[in-house]
Amino acid sequence: MNCLSKMFKYLLYLLNLVFLAGGILLIVVGSIILSSLGTLGSFSDTFNARTIPICIIVIGCVIFVISFFGCCGTIRENACCTTIYAIFMFILFGLQLALSIWIFVQNDYFVGKMGELVDAAGKQNDAANGYPMDALQISFKCCGVNSFTDYTVVPSSCCGYTDRNRVCDAAIYSVRAGCRSTFTDFWKSYTDLISWSSLIVALFELGIFVIACCLANAMRKR
Repeated sequence: MNCLSKMFKYLLYLLNLVFLAGGILLIVVGSIILSSLGTLGSFSDTFNARTIPICIIVIGCVIFVISFFGCCGTIRENACCTTIYAIFMFILFGLQLALSIWIFVQNDYFVGKMGELVDAAGKQNDAANGYPMDALQISFKCCGVNSFTDYTVVPSSCCGYTDRNRVCDAAIYSVRAGCRSTFTDFWKSYTDLISWSSLIVALFELGIFVIACCLANAMRKR
């Protein structure tokens, strides 16, 4: 390979490492969100809340696998494999960019739906649904949909207790914010992180696509 081809090869390695790190970042962020939602148990609306983190984890895994095989194809200096790798990069770039734009555009709507989920959890907080409001109050250290004044008798989960028969101390629950504001703030911070990280990863994918095309072309000429 000539000097320019070698430069493209090593640059592709470098971008792949960043790309790999981006995939791991998406997997970690999606897993953190999913683990927080996992406490909601069998509550019917939980599935809708899990959609985005599941998609993020799947995309992160796909990015990880493709970047790994891309490195292998580059080492073998196979023009056909490198071209296929470039095509996958372009497809991923389109999907990642679409995801980022969709989250930016739908962010307010999605956060609003998460607020409605808390409202539904407050109304359906029973054994049949796995006490979703209790799970929210324990996980996010909040109390009530809007505040502790939503309750006539404040439940033990407002103090973080899993024992429903335990008495909750007013000194604890009185200083805790409502779950609606706490939960929506949680989603606002993570949707911003997801959208920006998806956009950054998409730009790296575009860079990898261009470099892979140049490298594949140089391999064919050789």
